[in-house]
Amino acid sequence: MGVLTKDAAERLYDRIAGVYDWLLMLFRVVGSERWRAKLIENLKLQKGDHVVDLCGGTGINLPLLYRAVGASGKITIVDLSENMLARAREYAAEEGINNVAFVQADVVEFIFAEGADAVISTFGLEMVPEYATVIEKASDALSASGRIGLMGLKHPEDWPDWLISVGIFLTKPFAVSRDYEDFRPWIAARSFMDEQWFKQHLAGAAYSFVGQKKAVKARTIHQSALAKTHSSSQ
Repeated sequence: MGVLTKDAAERLYDRIAGVYDWLLMLFRVVGSERWRAKLIENLKLQKGDHVVDLCGGTGINLPLLYRAVGASGKITIVDLSENMLARAREYAAEEGINNVAFVQADVVEFIFAEGADAVISTFGLEMVPEYATVIEKASDALSASGRIGLMGLKHPEDWPDWLISVGIFLTKPFAVSRDYEDFRPWIAARSFMDEQWFKQHLAGAAYSFVGQKKAVKARTIHQSALAKTHSSSQ
């Protein structure tokens, strides 16, 4: 199948937007809602905070985010698919949640508001080839104590190959394939964030990560070390 182009990804999610929440039933059965709640708890959001939800889709994180930031806070949902965002708008209207901005955009090109308090992405960035760029831009825009929370699928190193094939078959509606198995957003996040919490789920087939923005000096030292390591390996 290969890694989806942005146009192909937009068409896919526009097509499945109406049934997307039903397609997530398998993930709910294995515990994804508990993972989601714990992830948002560990973001330590406060009333009045601004949180950006990347690849926010139909607004599945919206109830928990709204509960955390309250009516005085702000939630920005960014997604490539207009049809997915339409579902999120409907949900927000039904629940009377008015402090949400809906942005139809490629997350790679999205311009983050300076001073946002948190960025979250659940089952999203591991399907974006430029995830490291997105995380760097998000980190740069965060407030001094801002946090990033990530949750998604990962390559299960200890699974037998046949079981990995079964997992890929079950997640075929989302275009999951072996071509994504080297995508590791949480590793990229560690370059810009101090890890606060990391947990694997389903024997390594999924993960949750929360990091807090590094101090400027610490980030400079870390990036310098990375550059030297890269230079010496050439």
